Amino acid sequence: DMVLRDRNHPSVVIWSFCNEAGCEGWRERGGPRFQEVAHRLDGSRPTLANMFTFDDLLSHTVDVQGFSHQSRQKLDACHARLPDKPIYMSECCSCNTFRDEDEGCETLRDNPHTACTQKSFNARCAESNTATNASDGAAYAVGTMVWTLFDYYGEPPVGGFEVSSSYGQYDLCGFPKAAASWYRTQWLLGVPDGPDKPFATKGSHEVHLVESWESPDAFPSTKGAKTRAIHAYSSAPSVELLVNGVSQGTRAVTRMVDGPGSYAEWEAVPWEAGELSAVAKDAVGAPVAKASRHTNGKPAALQLSVDAPSPHTGTGAALLLDGQDAALLRASIVDGAGRVAHLASSNVTFRVVSGPGRIQGTHNGDVHSHLPNDSPTYPAYHGLVRAVVRVTSAAGRPAAERALLAKIDVRGPLAAAARAAADTTATPIVVEASSPGFAPARVTIPTSTDLAADGVMAVAAAGAGKSVRI
Repeated sequence: DMVLRDRNHPSVVIWSFCNEAGCEGWRERGGPRFQEVAHRLDGSRPTLANMFTFDDLLSHTVDVQGFSHQSRQKLDACHARLPDKPIYMSECCSCNTFRDEDEGCETLRDNPHTACTQKSFNARCAESNTATNASDGAAYAVGTMVWTLFDYYGEPPVGGFEVSSSYGQYDLCGFPKAAASWYRTQWLLGVPDGPDKPFATKGSHEVHLVESWESPDAFPSTKGAKTRAIHAYSSAPSVELLVNGVSQGTRAVTRMVDGPGSYAEWEAVPWEAGELSAVAKDAVGAPVAKASRHTNGKPAALQLSVDAPSPHTGTGAALLLDGQDAALLRASIVDGAGRVAHLASSNVTFRVVSGPGRIQGTHNGDVHSHLPNDSPTYPAYHGLVRAVVRVTSAAGRPAAERALLAKIDVRGPLAAAARAAADTTATPIVVEASSPGFAPARVTIPTSTDLAADGVMAVAAAGAGKSVRI
């Protein structure tokens, strides 16, 4: 059923038979049948199992040897025993973290299963994990997949307190955590340009400050303290930290492949309101990148922007009116200087003012939130709220497809979209966000009926090899 359902999705690269313990012992016996079915129904893709072991029935059955959370020594041993078998580190490095949480417990090892708030800083876990870079430099290995790119519902650190996992480099809404910058500096900017990179970075460097620059009194665990612990991620060999222009010292940064120290750390930075800056420097001490954090003023305004569709995120310039396409909106609570208010938690309500769209869902990325994600209203988490806006028109589909949708999804949104497709005008969708105490904010989302220009394959082809910032 899985292969039949998903074989026409271009995002599927490999069919995976099982996961971890489900690949071991008597469960291996289902492997040959899976292999036969997968190849018969879709001979275009290889098969894999996300395993702990190798050189057994399942290992000799699937096309690609997958490994979950294993070391380079395990990969080398497998290659020595099975020199013609492609190897893929299909799961690694589950270093939990919550977005923008300055205080709490630091994750030091894979999946600690603690009810404690997990700090944004987790580089010590990532760089010390033997699986994180196990495939680097191994010509026989395809690469490594971090578990995970996004947080997802299920597998919370402690059941009951959280409703989602917290392994992701991005939260449930697709807002980036600090971990996304660590992997970007290590696995993208720290790698020479070549065929193994999704796009060239031309020797550029970046620096990211992990923590905010709010007062220690803003956090219960540091109330009364006079200093803050600060970390920075960078692709450059050193980072200097400054508070209101006064240097707090320079720290070396080492690429993870060369040894520990893939981050800069200042354990006790005297706090004073104002600007915290990190200046990345090259091998001769010349500045190559800068990042700043500012102490927030009071929340002053609500801003609304479009993360997708957007050329900046590689998601095209318009929504396709196919009854399914969706936009990702970002509502930000900002202070008087226009900076996201780190501690803001105001409720934000979204509504479609005009155009062929509806609010599909909302969330803020907080793993503790038990609120329904189909509500039009959601509180901000560290100043941000996400809204998903889905198109309600199928005018961009051929007439034959619209007729089929009306029969298949009789009482659902696709049938309604198909029936409304008589109007083939690509009318933009206008969305408004409102929050008590702030003026409402609006954005306009472009739409299109041009499948050749704005369909998923066309957008993917147009963005191939180009830089993406999310």
